[in-house]
Amino acid sequence: MMEASDRALLERKVRKAFQVLVLQRGRNPGVKGWELKRYLGRDFRKIVEVLSEDVSALGLEVFEVKGADGTDDSSRFLLRFKESPTISEAETSGIRIDDLAVLAATIAFINSKQGRVGRREVEHFLREKFPKWRVEYSLDRYIKRGYLEMDDRSMLHVGWRTRAEVDEKTLMTMILSRAQEPAKK
Repeated sequence: MMEASDRALLERKVRKAFQVLVLQRGRNPGVKGWELKRYLGRDFRKIVEVLSEDVSALGLEVFEVKGADGTDDSSRFLLRFKESPTISEAETSGIRIDDLAVLAATIAFINSKQGRVGRREVEHFLREKFPKWRVEYSLDRYIKRGYLEMDDRSMLHVGWRTRAEVDEKTLMTMILSRAQEPAKK
């Protein structure tokens, strides 16, 4: 059984973890594992698990996006909704619906090409439906925000933020189900 002082310390650390995850520093949401370790100590994973259970009642979860090298230090932790938001909720997020459409189409196109595709090929694909300026602006913006990543050979792939915030399986299912519907006259 946990002593009162241990319980109080755990509660303080859980509150600190919540504050660290909610307050955004810089452009990207969430915090790196090394930051959590610095703020909460070596047992930060235990504290994150307790916090995740606490915010579960609010429909949230603490989500981990593994870093490139797979270590705790390079992983990013953030709060996200357990269930994907609806279109009306997405409309109130401040992101334009046509920008969301560009992102959804880009993710679907990248996934259809086994996860990597040249930027020019993506731009050509998107220009069939969107104006040139919208395509270039949106791609640059989504690369900067971490939804897409571009390597030194101008190959695009899904970024860490897409893996954290977008349910790619549901997105692909929705796109495929729309493609199979008969055209309306």
